[in-house]
Amino acid sequence: MELVFEDVYRVLPTKMTPSKYSSLFVRRDAGNLLFSCLSGHSSIEGSFDAIEAMGGVAHHLLGDMHFAARYNDDVDERFGTVTMCSELEAPDVRRKVSNVRSFPFERHELTAGVEVVPTPGHRAGAVSYLVPVAGRRCLFVGDTIYHDGKAWRALASKKNRKTMLATLDLLASIEFDALLANTGANNPVCHVDTAGEARARFLDELKAAL
Repeated sequence: MELVFEDVYRVLPTKMTPSKYSSLFVRRDAGNLLFSCLSGHSSIEGSFDAIEAMGGVAHHLLGDMHFAARYNDDVDERFGTVTMCSELEAPDVRRKVSNVRSFPFERHELTAGVEVVPTPGHRAGAVSYLVPVAGRRCLFVGDTIYHDGKAWRALASKKNRKTMLATLDLLASIEFDALLANTGANNPVCHVDTAGEARARFLDELKAAL
């Protein structure tokens, strides 16, 4: 596990290969959060003891079905939780994960201090999570927005371009100080400062590149 900034950790796969992804872990008094990306055989079993030592996992959250894998069940069994995703993503997630709890695909408070923000464009039911962490308003976007090793991108097909543009416009109306993504395990860039005017510039650059 690597410290990103206070109370936010990047969780690397137990066995590193170029095709695997990183997960993100947040330590909170209100209950720890795991934003996992366990597809591509990205098991994080090697970090279970470290996570347990920091209080375990209260909420296991997915951005979309691309992050689901059989390893989600290992997490849920170890920490007594369930994998959570939007109701639109749930049917596909359940093809790989046994214990799944879905929530409405609408903006709402999922649990204390965790706000669900629908962010379609990459996937129709993709969501991001807005969480205050150590004085920062952090937006966990999964791979709706991601860093490809060279630059930040909004991940959308030509068909879904208009939907993604609408999502980026929505994010422009939300105040968040840092954006965090589940990037490739070999890519150390997983967050960007979006405080103040930086947020508008960042989102404008994403829109221009679509």
